[in-house]
Amino acid sequence: MKINELKGRSAHLTNLNNINVIMGRNGAGKSRFLRDIEEVTSQNKQLFYFRYVSPERAGSFKRDGSVLTNMSNDPTWLRQVRAVNQANNFKAASAMLFREAETLYLRRLASTPEIRMDPTRNFQTDRLSKVNQLLTNISLEMGNADFEFRSLTDGQLVIPDQISSGESEAVALASEILYFFDTIDPAKTNILLLDEPDVHLHPDLQARLGKLIIAMLDEFKSYAESIAVCLATHSSPLVCSLADSQYVSIGTKSFAVDTVELKPTSAELRKVAPFFGHPLSLSLSEDAALILEGEDDERVWQQAARTSQGRIKVFPVLAGSVDQQGELETFCVNLLDTLYDNPVAFSLRDGDGVVDQPLEHRPPIKRYRLQCYAIENALLTDPCLAVMGTTWEGFVAAALKWEAENQGHADRTLINELAESNDRLRHKKIKKVRQLVCAVLECKKPWEVVVGQAIGALTNEDLASSNMLIDFLGAEMVSDIIFRNGA
Repeated sequence: MKINELKGRSAHLTNLNNINVIMGRNGAGKSRFLRDIEEVTSQNKQLFYFRYVSPERAGSFKRDGSVLTNMSNDPTWLRQVRAVNQANNFKAASAMLFREAETLYLRRLASTPEIRMDPTRNFQTDRLSKVNQLLTNISLEMGNADFEFRSLTDGQLVIPDQISSGESEAVALASEILYFFDTIDPAKTNILLLDEPDVHLHPDLQARLGKLIIAMLDEFKSYAESIAVCLATHSSPLVCSLADSQYVSIGTKSFAVDTVELKPTSAELRKVAPFFGHPLSLSLSEDAALILEGEDDERVWQQAARTSQGRIKVFPVLAGSVDQQGELETFCVNLLDTLYDNPVAFSLRDGDGVVDQPLEHRPPIKRYRLQCYAIENALLTDPCLAVMGTTWEGFVAAALKWEAENQGHADRTLINELAESNDRLRHKKIKKVRQLVCAVLECKKPWEVVVGQAIGALTNEDLASSNMLIDFLGAEMVSDIIFRNGA
């Protein structure tokens, strides 16, 4: 049964999808929000099947007699102990649930001819392999009496207490997810609440966990209308691993705001996903997103970053048009504060003939307009000409010589206009002849490489003195982006 919203006493989650990502900074109340929904809605067992996975998952992934006794004697015991952030023996309970999931899968196998008749489908391929895709040093295998861990290096048995916290976390989470899907009730709305599933996981593991959830939804897509996975996180790798899926919607939980409106993942998220999915962005590498209007600008800034040998710390994010650039700006404004404590990002637009009309910043995004028509116009500045081994006077002489030798060339008029201009056609479109300029000067480098190398070679001394390239790019933009850290 398809529902559109979930309500607690105060929490309100709207526009549900199959996977619902609730983002927000620490202290925004994401855990309280999920617990509020779980506490109220789980009381209606006629309509809902609920499972809640708490954010702190203690213990070891091994069967525990006392846990088994508590689970057997009191059906509400597991829910009660997981209703708080610190859940003791969480992983021991996960181990019990995974053993139960094996039984449930085998029953399903026996009663489902299309699975039973497929030689590639069994518990090993459909369940254990999904757990092991999250592991890099060990594997979970079926032993004689129970599941056991084996080293991938030498095949030796590894006791659960000795595996890493991240591996233990991954196995427990996978077990909880698999158990939920193997126990869904098609007659009810099935809700899985995952509270910060990324805790203790390496960024790559966080991304793999997202793919596991999508894989399980694919397997149970015939029941899709009755399934909603709600996860609270501020993990960019996890979110971006989900970004391309039609199952996913995203909402932001803000402090003291108890309504989260979910929206389907958009083209904007898919474009910025490579940046936000990069686990070192804005933490170790200090890369900042730089939203650019087209592929030409992207290639220029990639070259500039390479030439600067790491001094220019930007991650180009490509928009396909001015309108899409605006959409990306809006998307990032709403998202950045949920991911980083001191976010910074930039957006750079073409001048398009507009002069002396700076763009207003949209914190945390700083927005700039090139002080020339487009990035290729910078090709005619003195620093770029120097990269090609010449000067403006040298270009004019070479252009006049080229004109005389190419009377019938379609772009002869524009080259002539360029050579005779007083401002190097700074605010005029020269896209048609940008690579021709390099050819006229017998430069074998692509024009994007020339401009990128010139930008990457700029220094603080250039910023303090007269520099034509900085003038064309815009002094404020150069200061903020290229010399962001005073380098």
